[in-house]
Amino acid sequence: MTAEEELIQCYFDAFNNHDVEGVMACFHEYPVMVDATGTRFEGREEVRRHYETGFALMPDCRCDLRMLTGHSGHGVAESYFRGTRPRYGKVIEAIGAEILEIEDGRIKEMRDYHRPLSAKAA
Repeated sequence: MTAEEELIQCYFDAFNNHDVEGVMACFHEYPVMVDATGTRFEGREEVRRHYETGFALMPDCRCDLRMLTGHSGHGVAESYFRGTRPRYGKVIEAIGAEILEIEDGRIKEMRDYHRPLSAKAA
């Protein structure tokens, strides 16, 4: 595995463990995250809050890697997301890709291109 691929794997492992500290350890000093809705989160506090909120809203969410590749400061991961919104009793599923720019061994920018699959009752 390249260093970029190891970083991507580390990020997904931390995400699936809902380990906010582990997720944040994968990010650069001043990260940018663009979620699937196009909302932009800049800086460590905003990115952290994004993950904390997501994990609280969907306590069983996970993102299963289907493919990853990375080199020369860039990475791509295709994944399948699944999580339950307990408040509504709905399972959310999405498939898509994360595009990463990596600087100094950390994620500088991540752009999420997941598209939702049809919602199902929990």
